[in-house]
Amino acid sequence: MLWMERRVVTALAGPDDKRTGGAITEFVDSSFAAMPQHLRLGVVGESVLLGAYVALRYAPRPSDDDVLAAMSAWEHNPIGVIRQYARLLTSLVVFAQQELMPE
Repeated sequence: MLWMERRVVTALAGPDDKRTGGAITEFVDSSFAAMPQHLRLGVVGESVLLGAYVALRYAPRPSDDDVLAAMSAWEHNPIGVIRQYARLLTSLVVFAQQELMPE
């Protein structure tokens, strides 16, 4: 998992990831590893470009709130692949949160 992907997952999962011992991050990472390479390449490209944007916009070190603000903007972006990037990461985190909830 790339830097930007990890930051987004950490920001979206919040304390749930700490509570589950990093299981949410591990689930998202394994989901990315299971992706076909041609799809993963597109996600990697977006992560690099959007990660550079966040790093420059919120320099020197973006907080979780900065990452969530960027995600919120991406969810309403007129460019479809950027909206889908935000939805992909949000969906993976929400799915992991629901699957990993304690009984």
